[in-house]
Amino acid sequence: MKRMYPLLSAAALTGLTLVAAPSAMAASQPSIAYVSPSGSNSTGTGSPTAPYATISQAESEVAPGGTIVVEPGTYKESVRITDTVRIVADAALSGNASNTILDASGQSNGIVISGAGANGTQISGLTIENADNHGVFVQNSNDVVLSHLMVTKNGLKNVANPKIAEDKAIEMVGTTDGDIYDNTVVDNGGGIGLADNGTINPGAPAPAGTAAPSLANVIRDNTISGNSTGCGIVIASYNAGEGVIDNVAIGNKVSLSPAGIVVAADTPNTVARGNQVLHNTAFDNFLPGVILHSNAPGDIVTANTVVGNTVYGNKPDPEVKADTGPTGIIAIGVDNPVTQSIVAGNTISKETYGVYLVNAPGTLGLNGNTYAKSVTTPIYPHTWATRFPLLPTRIAARHHDSFFYAGWWSHANNTVAIAKYNGAGQLIVVYPQRYSAKIAKAIGSLANGTFVPTGHYSIPQA
Repeated sequence: MKRMYPLLSAAALTGLTLVAAPSAMAASQPSIAYVSPSGSNSTGTGSPTAPYATISQAESEVAPGGTIVVEPGTYKESVRITDTVRIVADAALSGNASNTILDASGQSNGIVISGAGANGTQISGLTIENADNHGVFVQNSNDVVLSHLMVTKNGLKNVANPKIAEDKAIEMVGTTDGDIYDNTVVDNGGGIGLADNGTINPGAPAPAGTAAPSLANVIRDNTISGNSTGCGIVIASYNAGEGVIDNVAIGNKVSLSPAGIVVAADTPNTVARGNQVLHNTAFDNFLPGVILHSNAPGDIVTANTVVGNTVYGNKPDPEVKADTGPTGIIAIGVDNPVTQSIVAGNTISKETYGVYLVNAPGTLGLNGNTYAKSVTTPIYPHTWATRFPLLPTRIAARHHDSFFYAGWWSHANNTVAIAKYNGAGQLIVVYPQRYSAKIAKAIGSLANGTFVPTGHYSIPQA
């Protein structure tokens, strides 16, 4: 089941932690195993008085669905999880992320969670640091919960597996209903990533795994800062036929990263649809605070929502030559357009451009944002999207292309905005056209409810 959180506060999402209980446990395997720096893998039994020395040993001994309690201390290891397990700091000994540390120095990854057998795994209350690549990597495991973690200094060396192009503190690929909340993610190569899985998986430390979308995952209430080579939050599709769909980033604070929050289709014929960027704070990043991006031919980036965010003090996008000043939110379609986005209710300050659009038809809600006086150009370019935020994305099917006047594009240049719909009634593009009284009389206007007369009136694109 997909989760949708339209315009919800972060406080409304506090009840998502799940507990996985096994249907049966082997009698020889404990349901709870303890780990301590003073424990032993050879003589330990996993009891409080005879703990194991490593988390990996406890994971191999505890029953599927069981709990591993980690006492305060430092554990120099990398952990691989293929069965459902709950790993928590020992609260009875005041264990938490400040004193319960998984040090993955010299290892490719801190923790790898892989496969359907690990569905429902939970990890909470640890520091995960110094992995050459990912701090936590989750592949094809659903309902995984990562919370109250300090994830730091991962993905800075890229030594163990130099083929990994996307080093993240936390990366989930091919997952559904994951929940990443209340973590501190600082000073890594990259922040938090969601991606589909398949032939192309630039984050994989192992074979790519089973093709699957990234569906209905939630990234909420995290602090993400100082990640030097990768963006703060990235929700990106790489595999045709899969996609990143209906994921939610809500209530996060993202700063001092290349870009704040990115929703993108990165390779040809991929999909980023229905993702929601809600009530985050994106500030002082080295690219725009929020980016919606279609990068390659055949991409579909559509129906994504950017609502209620606070955005300030970010930088321009160098891929857009005209974007020469600090930019809060940008939607850019390189080959295919970014369509039907909702960008509304955001508070934007300390930027040259508030919202910057490049090939982004059907963008709604732009006049519903709050632009501080420090924002020199609230909306760029000053086009139909500014004047007609409620231009319908669909009309009744007409079985041929239809054109409507949407109003003035620029009085100074004597141009009007023309909305083009395909035969199925879908909005394709809005573009400027030199004013013509003859054409105006012939085709009518969306604004006053008149429509194209019978037949197909062709208007050349300006």
